Amino acid sequence: MRLVIIGGGNMGGAILLALVKADAVSPENILLIEPDQEKRENLTKTTNCVSQAEIDETIRGYDLLLIAVKPQAATPAMELLAQWILPHQLVISVMAGISLETMQSALVQTKLVRVMPNIPTLIAEGMSIFFASSDVEKEEREWVKTLFSACGKCLEAKDEDAIDAATAISGSGPGYVFYFAEQMTVAAKSLGFSATDAQFLVQNTIRGATLLWESQQVSPETLRQQVSSPGGTTLAALNHFEEKKVGESIKDGIQLAYQRAKELSS
Repeated sequence: MRLVIIGGGNMGGAILLALVKADAVSPENILLIEPDQEKRENLTKTTNCVSQAEIDETIRGYDLLLIAVKPQAATPAMELLAQWILPHQLVISVMAGISLETMQSALVQTKLVRVMPNIPTLIAEGMSIFFASSDVEKEEREWVKTLFSACGKCLEAKDEDAIDAATAISGSGPGYVFYFAEQMTVAAKSLGFSATDAQFLVQNTIRGATLLWESQQVSPETLRQQVSSPGGTTLAALNHFEEKKVGESIKDGIQLAYQRAKELSS
């Protein structure tokens, strides 16, 4: 498996580092294309991959082409790629809001995969979901799973709409967690903890709760009920959240994120 990564920004760089660290793809089989000299040189030095500044005929010697540029740079990147791409090559996009239809039109290519990773990919703890066009073969789907499993966890979607749905859940989800953590931290400081201690307290509370959930393999509802003693402190807070319709507000917000993802993909 020979891979081109087009774009060495936060996501492209994170994917590259994760792949090399996990030994999922050998550095000599990876070509990084990044116009920013400093980013390119830093990633090349760290990973020992091959690199260059621009898209050219060199890409024809590779099996997979992963586009990791910002959505606003998608059109010029795909226009350049279209000049050199070969029919057998598999194109993988992690560009938010760029549909398979848009990619097919720009690239005149049918072997396409759309992936929605999330920010914990930066530490190889990401959650990625992908959808492949009908021309993508089973072995190639396995390649995609291998690539993104090196970056954390990976799930294949049954249809492209699931990518927009996942954008609202796992793609934007870390932001929701950070928002709740932010409010908990503010509350901890108001109760007398220093900023450092408040952050330490909240970080490890969220980490421990997540690890417990993984280890128990039960629904979050079950765990919530287990820690909510009648007349206790947890239930006092949860009852207030219910009165303020916090749960409904969260669901409404996620629905708005999904609708926005659909708008960006249209």
